[in-house]
Amino acid sequence: MYNLSLQLKVITGFVFALLLAGCSSGPELKPFVPPVYPPPPEQARFVYERTLMGSTDVEKITSKQRFQSMATGRPIRVSGLSKPYDVAVFKGRVYVTDTMSSSIAMFDVPGRRFIKFGKAGSGALRKPIGLTVDSEGNVYVADNILARVMVFSPEGKYLSSFGSREELARPTDVAITADGKYAFVVDTGGVDSRSHKLVKYELASGKMVQEIGTRSSEKGGFNFPLMLDIDSKGRIFVLDSGNFRVQRFSPEGEFELSFGSVGNRLGMFSRPRGLAIDNDDNVYVMDASFANFQIFNEDGQLLLIIGERSSGNQPGKFALAAGITVDEDGRVYAVDQVFRKVDIFRPYHLKKTDGYAVAAPLEK
Repeated sequence: MYNLSLQLKVITGFVFALLLAGCSSGPELKPFVPPVYPPPPEQARFVYERTLMGSTDVEKITSKQRFQSMATGRPIRVSGLSKPYDVAVFKGRVYVTDTMSSSIAMFDVPGRRFIKFGKAGSGALRKPIGLTVDSEGNVYVADNILARVMVFSPEGKYLSSFGSREELARPTDVAITADGKYAFVVDTGGVDSRSHKLVKYELASGKMVQEIGTRSSEKGGFNFPLMLDIDSKGRIFVLDSGNFRVQRFSPEGEFELSFGSVGNRLGMFSRPRGLAIDNDDNVYVMDASFANFQIFNEDGQLLLIIGERSSGNQPGKFALAAGITVDEDGRVYAVDQVFRKVDIFRPYHLKKTDGYAVAAPLEK
């Protein structure tokens, strides 16, 4: 009894000491101030909003989950990203390709849900790279190994596919025209391949209707093209990564202009990996070497740079930048593969409570 009583006294004293420590005044913690871009004294255009990495970034943590975690000492189970590459958004639903888990992760921000799809059945993916959504929220995924584009419903149900090994060598991205009639697919090809091109498909039939470009450094030619997007005028912008440039084509596939070159100065590219276009037809290019994204107008004039390199995961910091997209409200979603995250940047004029991807606080 004596030993038990002594143990109880020691435990009670320890708990009391912890309570006193919690009540004592310590160094004052400074509130987190999200970075803005460009920084002061320039007029801010974007502000860091939040980061998506796993299920707990959108899902509610229930009282039952908290209790089980406290009772067992085990952390709440989290499903997250393994090696994300590209991102697409539709009305607050953030879809991310995960090349390591061969799946698509969906962060349903307003619905507070997280799911993964494309892992099994007839819609099983092998190496999803680029993706996009149409006006109905259907998800189109370019699979580099299957050599075709896989189509899923907004909830991740497999619907159909188009493309074949006879038509595509290594597809890496896809974009849908505003009328929903056609899809453009980037074929990256390979080291010993001439199949570095843009391919147009009719969605109703799944038939290839046009090939644009071949392997070349000339205007309209490609060298390892990687990503693409379509602007409000129907023009096609292609990230021609091996030629370190962005090329713009007419809706009919005619070359119009290009911008960018290899180098380490502003407006140049070193390892470009992601491309997106916003509602004002500005062009966003992610660069893995620079660990940032540069924003250009439709004619290639540099407007702004966001992001920098870091060895630690911090807001607006990247180690291996990849895909990028801009949603209906102007929020920018930037992927990093090393930190396994999607950083979200909000237009400075847009309130936190405005738009589809509302960053509502999660229950604690």
